[in-house]
Amino acid sequence: MRKLNHAGVALSPRPSKFGPLLFAGDLNEGLNRASQYGFEFVELSIRSTDDVNPSDLNDRLEKLDLKVSALATGQACLFDCLCVGSSDHQKRRNAVEHLKRITLLAKAIHSASVIIGGIRGFLSGEAEERLQNYKNGVEAVRECAFFMEEQGIQLLIEPINRYEMNWILTAQQGLEFLSDVGIGSVKLLLDTFHMNIEESDTLAALRDCGDRLGYVHFADNTRHAPGTGQIDFISILRTLKSISYTGPMVAEILPIPDDLTAIRYTAEFWEKVQA
Repeated sequence: MRKLNHAGVALSPRPSKFGPLLFAGDLNEGLNRASQYGFEFVELSIRSTDDVNPSDLNDRLEKLDLKVSALATGQACLFDCLCVGSSDHQKRRNAVEHLKRITLLAKAIHSASVIIGGIRGFLSGEAEERLQNYKNGVEAVRECAFFMEEQGIQLLIEPINRYEMNWILTAQQGLEFLSDVGIGSVKLLLDTFHMNIEESDTLAALRDCGDRLGYVHFADNTRHAPGTGQIDFISILRTLKSISYTGPMVAEILPIPDDLTAIRYTAEFWEKVQA
């Protein structure tokens, strides 16, 4: 199978209750299958820096001709209360320090990016309290952004739908957040599954992001493999081309009906659209 340029799949080194990950708990199998199907990238969902051994992983990636496109970080908030939007100062500090360790791991395994998505957690409180918690979250992300910039790692902010998050839901809110953070190297990650829920016009949202778009997650409206549901990915790909987007396009999908079938469906989708 020929190389699927810019395409990747999201994997997890450890088992996880967070659903849209392939081969969770069996990273070697995930890497083998990603290589077998010709993917250029794998994204790794990392709960702890102990999840992988950088030296061993680098050797494996080289042998399989794979690159790590990004490290996702949401599991640390979901399971360990390391959330940058926490109202508790110490928990925010712990989250920031965790993200700095993740950044050093990213550098060690030659990953270009670190994602702040689910690790934001929920903002608590009403009115003034919630606004203050938002400002605290901005400060926490800004500190992470400075550190990542120093290390040569791209920070990506992912808008997430209202059923999983209560701040930064849309591309426009993401752009406003980037403005509040105020560091030009920080970019957005847009996920077609979340966009299908939150955006009134997905294509316009992509165009509005322009060069502030740094990464894309591909999943269909069911959160299954792209091309198995109702989302018009051909129009999305045309729009990405129109804004000169050439970054990673990674399937963060449910392992439905199973891991092997999901990755095969994803590879078949990319074979078709890249033909």
